[in-house]
Amino acid sequence: MPWSHITESLRLPHLGSNPHKLSLRIPEDQRRAAVGVILWGDAQGARKLVLVQRGFGAPHHPGEVALPGGMVEPRDRDLPATARREVAEEIGVMEGLWELGCFPDGVAKARVRFTPVFFRWEEPEPRFHLDRELEQVLLVPLAPLLEAPWTVERLERHGLVLDVPRLELPQAPLWGATAFVIKAWLDLLAGLPDPTPAPK
Repeated sequence: MPWSHITESLRLPHLGSNPHKLSLRIPEDQRRAAVGVILWGDAQGARKLVLVQRGFGAPHHPGEVALPGGMVEPRDRDLPATARREVAEEIGVMEGLWELGCFPDGVAKARVRFTPVFFRWEEPEPRFHLDRELEQVLLVPLAPLLEAPWTVERLERHGLVLDVPRLELPQAPLWGATAFVIKAWLDLLAGLPDPTPAPK
């Protein structure tokens, strides 16, 4: 997927009527969080999405597939800085991340508002150093995600009915706030003109 296509997909939400909010849920916790949406590839474009699977003994969200991220700390300059710090702490990636932009905020299961920060990463040989609460890092091919058999779960949270995307991965389902963000972004990508040049 060409980087120019991805940049355009991140620009589109900011042209809408509510550029800062993805979820209709109202966060109950006033704290803020950020997650890193790392797109790994090369100069030609993005090839894979970096996800993590929480350890099965982790105190929060055991075994779930997620984006690396966490709560804002006082020393963080801004939300992208929070995402960078959490990525470094959780999977050991500290260099080579090019910030592409932020996606509208979601609301996590813990009722915290979080900002997805997209990064371009062209490390030729990805290596990770996992936090002890993580089970593994997943490098999920990007192109198949666009054609994957997503389903929808209807959930009720605090009186609000939500249609939440779900995708069965070999390791665990991709669902909840993480799936909500990823599917919303993939839908924007899918709506853009085909980046493949037409045959002559």
